[in-house]
Amino acid sequence: MTATDDIQAGKAHFVEWRFDAAEAVLARALAADPHAFEAKAYLARTWHALGRTDDAIALFRDALEIEPGNAAVHLLLAQSLLTAGQYAEGWVEYKWRYKGEGGAPFPHIQAPLWDGSPLPNGTLLVFGEQGYGDVLQFVRLLPLARERCARLSFGCSPPLARLLDGIAGADHHFQDWHRVGSFAAYIPVSSLPGALGVTPENLPADVPYVQADPRGVRRWQRRLGAAAGPWIGICWAGRPTHPNDRFRSIPFDTLVDALPKGARLVSLQKGERAADAKGSRVLDLSDRLHDFADTAAVIDCLDMVVTVDTSVAHLAGAMGKPVHVLVPYLPDWRWGREGDRTPWYPTARLHRQPAPRDWKGAVSGLSALC
Repeated sequence: MTATDDIQAGKAHFVEWRFDAAEAVLARALAADPHAFEAKAYLARTWHALGRTDDAIALFRDALEIEPGNAAVHLLLAQSLLTAGQYAEGWVEYKWRYKGEGGAPFPHIQAPLWDGSPLPNGTLLVFGEQGYGDVLQFVRLLPLARERCARLSFGCSPPLARLLDGIAGADHHFQDWHRVGSFAAYIPVSSLPGALGVTPENLPADVPYVQADPRGVRRWQRRLGAAAGPWIGICWAGRPTHPNDRFRSIPFDTLVDALPKGARLVSLQKGERAADAKGSRVLDLSDRLHDFADTAAVIDCLDMVVTVDTSVAHLAGAMGKPVHVLVPYLPDWRWGREGDRTPWYPTARLHRQPAPRDWKGAVSGLSALC
């Protein structure tokens, strides 16, 4: 096989999470052509997947010596740096997420991007521009940003609007760009950690910083009744359009069968996969959860949440609810590579796949939760 054939084979192995096979053929391709950009980039991705994070970082840097403007590789480097806890440089590389194909998913703004400098007489515009979980993770930083400006205007999408209306740090809350008003500078909420110099040692981790509406909680307490628990909320699938969703979502039966038999299970799942709960022992609330405020009210009534890596994990963590997060073998950067804790959410416990696709290994300890 030629080096080109090996690169294509390595890419095919990688996307199917056959990381050992990918490593073998990509290393062979790079030995045959030490300057092959794709071989370097995909071997670095493979090493990152295998937990060789330092080696991956070094090889991503080598690849960028060949193509210094490659936004995709800069973002991959960012994810490796953040996974390794090297936040200072990681946030710098994370800015490349909007420099590649497709550009920024928000309107062109005639104002400077905020760099963290004081705005003693101006309004700072902060808005959620990534997934719901990202917004829930980073809104904790609004009060810190508010300390550096005269006024802070915060915008998010409608599913989060009721939940985050009145969030600490925001003087003005909007969902419609026509209601933004004037501002002196702007920043996406996912860029706040870089502008504020967040590190694993200084990140704000006081919970809860998101609260459920007490009226909604009372309604759900009446609906759920006073039956003995423990009550466990579950979510087994993420957004289907997420590039990693088929590896981060778990089969419904695999999760339910691993949970304590005496527990009362409540579905927090939305979307097509919510239908998995039909006819099971799980109380299906999918048609009653219209937005995150509804979901938060239910979570407030529960003893704990067990979920895959999706927005429900961030919501429960932000609320200070005990939450058990099922983490795939190749994790998102925010969960790190090892251990059962995360500095982002003190009440979270991580259950990791011991091998690619091994959900049974990840859920093996759930039966002892209660």
